[in-house]
Amino acid sequence: MDIRIPDDIAERCGYSRQELTEILAVSLYKLQRINGVEGGEMLGLSEMEFHGVVNKYGHTVNYDSDDLLQDIDNLKDF
Repeated sequence: MDIRIPDDIAERCGYSRQELTEILAVSLYKLQRINGVEGGEMLGLSEMEFHGVVNKYGHTVNYDSDDLLQDIDNLKDF
């Protein structure tokens, strides 16, 4: 899917196209409609890089106890 953002709207908002795409990805992430991997895919970034973008806009990363347990299990495989 491509989203068309007319130049005049982007200029009026004061954001670049990249920033508007970041804002959309972070908003979807905060609404728990996408995860960090998907947010990164939207921006062409890794999950960790996407978490930096989330932080850039003043939000925290969604990371709960289930995520921690999954990470621990993943580390056991190494």
